[in-house]
Amino acid sequence: MKYLSIVAVFLFSFGFATEGFAEENGTNVSKERLTNTELDYLVNEVGNTEEEAEDLPVEIAKQLIEEEAQVIDTGSEIMDIYLPEFNKPGQVQIRPFATIAASTLKLGGTVYKVTSDRSKEDKFYVYGNFQWLKTPSYTLVDKMTIGFPSSSGLYLPTSGGKVTQHQHRYSQDQQGNGRWIDYAIKYSPSNWEPSAGVAGSYDLKASTSKTKHKGYIGQYVYVPTSKNGKINIKIEYGHRRVGGTPTVSVYPAGLSITPTSITDTRPYGLTLSY
Repeated sequence: MKYLSIVAVFLFSFGFATEGFAEENGTNVSKERLTNTELDYLVNEVGNTEEEAEDLPVEIAKQLIEEEAQVIDTGSEIMDIYLPEFNKPGQVQIRPFATIAASTLKLGGTVYKVTSDRSKEDKFYVYGNFQWLKTPSYTLVDKMTIGFPSSSGLYLPTSGGKVTQHQHRYSQDQQGNGRWIDYAIKYSPSNWEPSAGVAGSYDLKASTSKTKHKGYIGQYVYVPTSKNGKINIKIEYGHRRVGGTPTVSVYPAGLSITPTSITDTRPYGLTLSY
């Protein structure tokens, strides 16, 4: 199949009746795998790297193949950690906003251009994913954000007062043996701000030293065809080291994790030309 300049990618029927999804309140043990032919197509035709192709959830990958998707910008990054000095006796030291260890967490993202279903508007799909390579010290409720500047002209689709065309999911490999349990897909963001982005929440389940955790977030956005430019889309993961869950705030760059002395995080940037 040949490359297309504008690709019809309808990753989900937003009634979400697609077979293979977990029930709204259920779980599903991952059994289906992509074939070598499908993996080759994702690399050679869609434009993903081999690692990205293998990391894609099966339901997303198959739809990308069916709709002849093409990558606009993509990548993954393994993080470095900042280790603060221990407090000296009698001193009070504020721990800086920290990142997560390179050997602990992997983060990535992709943006696709898709065929628009709205007249005189372009449509994009933004996808981000994470995987804990080691079990975190605290299994709390983490968050992941997709943020973009409001000046870009991008906006979120809504219906009935809610953001639509969204999904995020958490999965757990309890024994670290590749047997992933997929928890229910959530079709509404945990947080959102108009023309600024969305967030997903991930309730990390109790685990042992062998357990791994992963998840993804995906959101469609629109922009008037009359607008054009180049922007950064910021994907960010946040993890609290004590009770509670990360909060999100709107900055000039869009929705992202609020920095605090007890929150570990790492941003990843994508570039979108439109």
